[in-house]
Parts: sequence; structure tokens; C-alpha cells
Amino acid sequence: MANLTFCLMSPKGGVGKSTTALLLASEILRHGKTVTLIEVDGNQHLKAWHDRGNCPDALNLISLGNADAARLERAVYLAVEASDYIIIDTQGTNNAAALRAAALSDVVLLPSAFSPFEVQGAMTALNAVHALPDDLSPTLTAVIFTRVNAAIKTRAQSEILASFDELAIPYIWPGVLDKEACRQMLKYGCVLHDLPLHTNVSGIQNATDNIQAILRAILARLT
Repeated sequence: MANLTFCLMSPKGGVGKSTTALLLASEILRHGKTVTLIEVDGNQHLKAWHDRGNCPDALNLISLGNADAARLERAVYLAVEASDYIIIDTQGTNNAAALRAAALSDVVLLPSAFSPFEVQGAMTALNAVHALPDDLSPTLTAVIFTRVNAAIKTRAQSEILASFDELAIPYIWPGVLDKEACRQMLKYGCVLHDLPLHTNVSGIQNATDNIQAILRAILARLT
């Protein structure tokens, strides 16, 4: 895998942004690479996760809270020297820090569940990134669907995917499956493949296979 900077953006909370960031970090770490997570979010969910004390040494967290664009940019430049990969978790879309994060990234992912309101938020973020000047535009900006039910394809899912295909809206497939293993990863402050060290929970392999497929899909879009 080539070294990359990812950014996760959404104007709406609760869409699985931090979970997706941690799943990506888990998979990259599993390949023996180092990762810096940069959190630009006053809620500091990643800091709470990290403070539980089960984070591997190969993952570094920089939690900036509600930082401005200049502090974020300095953090990214430091992370470039320290880690193979960078994952930026932002709050909102229509602020200078979030847009600067997008401009500094190779890949911008816009998490959304299969809900019209959340999709509308993802479209707001997509338009904000597409409005960046060409020389600041990420290589790939795409919606990534979250809380996907592997067993049931809902009518909303079918209709939204059909609409995206018809309008040629970029999205990553597969989406992030709704797995208990992901919630337990957040609870225990560890990465996905370290969960068996802390708890006995089903679905770890399915969640691992899922994020592997997602990362392959992202990399395929970059070639």
C-alpha cells in the first residue's frame, strides 16, 4: 500500500465517522504500517477511545479539539514525518479546518447511513469538497455507507444506491457493516484485531473481512 492521508467529513454526528476512521486504522496497522489519527472534533470521541489505554504503539493520536486550520496543518506536517498513514477525523464541513483537512488529503470519505437526511448531509460535504480549487482537490472524494445490514437489503438502500448510480455520485462499496465487534472496539479502546485480548465477541472476522474489502475498493479507485 502506498502512503496516504485520509479525511472523514460529515456535517452530521452519529453517522459512524470515528468508527470508520478506527476501522481503517486497524486494517492499515494489520499490514505492519504506522498510523497517526488526527481528531479535529470538540466531542473528542477518539481521545476517549485512546484514553482507555489499549491502543497499539504503532498508532499515534493527536486530538486537537476545535482547532483552527493553522493548527491542523501543523499537526499534519508533523504526522507526515512520524507515520506511514494519516487519518483525519473532522467535525462539520463548512468550516476552515474541515476544508483544509480535505485539501491536505488524498482520500476524503463522507460517511452516511441509508437515510435521506444523512445522505443530504453527505451531499453537502461532497459539494463543499468539489468546490475546492483544482490544485487543492483530493484524488478521491466519495460517500461511504455505514451501519449496513448484511442480511437485509432495505428498500431505502436499494433506492439510494440506484439514485447514486443514475447520477454518477461517487461512493465506496461495500459499506461499513453494522457489527457488534465495532461497538466493542470503541468500548475497549483497542483496534479490531486486538479485540480477542479484551473480550469474547462474535463477528470480528466478518468485520475484518469487511474493512479489508473497503480498503481494497478505495485503493482500486486510486489506480
